[in-house]
Amino acid sequence: MAVGLIKPVIQKLLTVASTSTTATSAIFAIPIADSYSFYLNATAATGTLDVVFLTSIDGGTTFVNIPWRFATNTAVTTCAVLNVRSGLGNVNDVALVTGNGSPTAATGVALALSPCVDPQNMKITYTIGTGPYAFTLNMVAWPRGSAAGID
Repeated sequence: MAVGLIKPVIQKLLTVASTSTTATSAIFAIPIADSYSFYLNATAATGTLDVVFLTSIDGGTTFVNIPWRFATNTAVTTCAVLNVRSGLGNVNDVALVTGNGSPTAATGVALALSPCVDPQNMKITYTIGTGPYAFTLNMVAWPRGSAAGID
């Protein structure tokens, strides 16, 4: 196994403070990695918050919902965590976990199926019901790589 791994990438993706609204973020990039942890830190919470991720299917012009979604937050100041993988290969890639519904819906329980994404063209869409709501979205990824060592 490789002795030296590259450091994890930790970055703030966006900050939102809003009243009742449905909106889509600006485009952001994430590093190329096998897996990601997204942290949704709600610092002011009234009502509900639904967050779903989108990726581009044509280099940044057209965006589609992907099955990375936080469970609906209901007026709780908390830090929700969503651990996901990029690419295909685990058991849940071919079917939805029971009870998760449509992978394209922007509300409901958390989804963390493993789609292929364009890491340079990512967005989130969020719906705040009876806000105000304030949250930050942060990401931690640990790309595979080796600075030294032999596998």
